[in-house]
Amino acid sequence: MGIKTITICGGGNASHALIPVLRKKFDGNINLFLPFQNEVTKFNHLITSNGIINATFGSETFSGSPSKASNIPDEVCADAELILLLLPAFAHESILKEIIPFVKKDAIIGAIPSRGGFEFSSLKILKVNKQEDIKIFGMQTLPWACRIKKYASRVEILGQKDSIGLATFPHENVFEITKTLTDLLSINIKPLPNMITLTLANIGQIVHPGIMYGLFKGNENRKYRKEEFPLFYQGVTEEIAQILEEMSNEILKLTREVKKKFKDVNLANVLSLKEWLITSYANSIIDKSTLKTSFVTNRAYQGLFSPMREIENGYFQPDFQSRYLTEDVPYGLVVTKAIAQLAEVKMPIIDEVIVTTSKWMGREYLTNGYLKGKDIKETRIPQNYGIKHIERLINL
Repeated sequence: MGIKTITICGGGNASHALIPVLRKKFDGNINLFLPFQNEVTKFNHLITSNGIINATFGSETFSGSPSKASNIPDEVCADAELILLLLPAFAHESILKEIIPFVKKDAIIGAIPSRGGFEFSSLKILKVNKQEDIKIFGMQTLPWACRIKKYASRVEILGQKDSIGLATFPHENVFEITKTLTDLLSINIKPLPNMITLTLANIGQIVHPGIMYGLFKGNENRKYRKEEFPLFYQGVTEEIAQILEEMSNEILKLTREVKKKFKDVNLANVLSLKEWLITSYANSIIDKSTLKTSFVTNRAYQGLFSPMREIENGYFQPDFQSRYLTEDVPYGLVVTKAIAQLAEVKMPIIDEVIVTTSKWMGREYLTNGYLKGKDIKETRIPQNYGIKHIERLINL
């Protein structure tokens, strides 16, 4: 697959890490499509001054620079053979609508990570724009835990996953795209058999809302000073680990029911949370004996705090508008719950997490156990795309 130009959509933590990672092997054009002018200005200053982004990963330091940055899609998307959406799920649809009219007909577009229902939204947009020859893919999760240290200048990669799943639509493209991205990113990327695996195997939907629920249920209004910020992943207690395990078990139950009804559907890559952690972070976890220890002894999670927002001078409260909720509830748990609703599988623990975290966000997705809340139309549940029966979902 000859790729001469890659366009990255988004200017956040992952984009900062991806640029120097790509430059290890890729000497073609790396373009940035950035929705915000202030981001464009900063990256264009980097480019015109011949600056670089330095990435540190343990004792290793490497660097790279983009070729072009713009908020005008025609300038940075028209020549790209590969377009990577490193964006929160709630931005996928608006960005795709903006760039699709300018994208090559044989291009590849992928979301890293995809989160639930990415295929429904993107296929609808491609059809409207008569661009149905474009290949799409979704990656199960981000390859790295990373944080910007200085915008358009420095990024720290805290940890790298040992392997990541990827699915494509149509499926026959999965091996070619997996090989291409494995070579570009120097990460073991595994081909997955279908896009529904990405939705059900989306670990972020368990971990982020589940830990937020466990840390802050009953403590929503507590005030913290900076030195009191709770660790996020390494703040997992036995009680929180139990909540996470129960959420994982409910998704595994749904997976078993789908496989029972549809013998030919391959969902072998939908793993338990603990199994996924140990597979993804085999070389980072010191103590793999329990789910709790798999979190708290994971070097890739070291020192990452819970999302907080300042409410008054020196005092903070939990940030319930962080991506841990605004992405992983409506584009994660709610999509999985929608599939469970089609399959007539109950999810009492996930229901409780959805209801509680939705209230924190000022949203309503679930009422009386059904996805009929006033904000359900903003999600990517299959029902919003005319998929009303489990048979049609599986056939897609």
